[in-house]
Amino acid sequence: MCRADSTLGTAVILADLGCELILKFGTEEQKGEYLGKVAKGDAISAAAFTEPARGSAISERLDTVAVGRGRGWVINGTKTMITNATTADFFITLCQTDAEAQPPYRGQSLFIVASHAPGIGVTKIANKMGIRASPVGEINFDDVHVRGENMIGVRNRGFYHTMDWFNESRVEVAAQAVGMAQGALDRSLVYAREREAFGRKISEFQAVSHKLAEMAMKIEAARLLVHKAAWRIDQGEADPLASSMAKALAGRVAVEVADEAVQIHGGYGYLGEYDVERICRDAKITEIYEGTREVQKNTVARFLLRS
Repeated sequence: MCRADSTLGTAVILADLGCELILKFGTEEQKGEYLGKVAKGDAISAAAFTEPARGSAISERLDTVAVGRGRGWVINGTKTMITNATTADFFITLCQTDAEAQPPYRGQSLFIVASHAPGIGVTKIANKMGIRASPVGEINFDDVHVRGENMIGVRNRGFYHTMDWFNESRVEVAAQAVGMAQGALDRSLVYAREREAFGRKISEFQAVSHKLAEMAMKIEAARLLVHKAAWRIDQGEADPLASSMAKALAGRVAVEVADEAVQIHGGYGYLGEYDVERICRDAKITEIYEGTREVQKNTVARFLLRS
């Protein structure tokens, strides 16, 4: 989908964001209540992990806290940079449920929180660089009551459930990046075959043809790594090393290929009426969300040094 349209493709694949957590760790009642609606397009989900003071460091003690009260929980805190925040029907929210846990991530739990619950406040974050069809916002939880039945998985195992999900979601983002890169190459090939300069098609200039060749090689390398990571997941052997490698490489390739696509288009590539301008803006997010490029490198290095 992102090969055809980097913006709309992203909006579509993110409509079920976080639902795999319910699929893998939720109860049958949770699956029946939420997953069917999302699959039919009757509901949208959001995954609320990032906090203003945390960024990707969700292993630290979270400022969003859930305190047990009776048979339920009361949540207070703020999540930011949350995709679908303004359109989601429910938020899958990571909270600190044991303030004394050491290390802190051993005291985190996941909850399903209805977006219309009393105490929820959502603010849209505007002026994004790219993927503008996917709204982003900040969610404030002010004494938000949730039922005990809304906890996903095991109490105080939310961080581990989330990391398990990231092993898969990062491969999805990597595939998104490959699609964007391929879309940029597709459009560059068409343009290079049609555009003339100095009496020749620009594809006949080695400076341009070599760009196209390098773009194609990078995309194929990233695609194969994504396929490997996805295959491991299909085998029931999700591999954090392969997932992080795939996301880091595919995101970098998407950014580099999109940049070269704009260069091949010249001044026209800088104009909004040409798709490569938008792909260039959209591609950057694949190096940021679901864990930055640097976070992926940390994971890769940790596995290499451990072996």
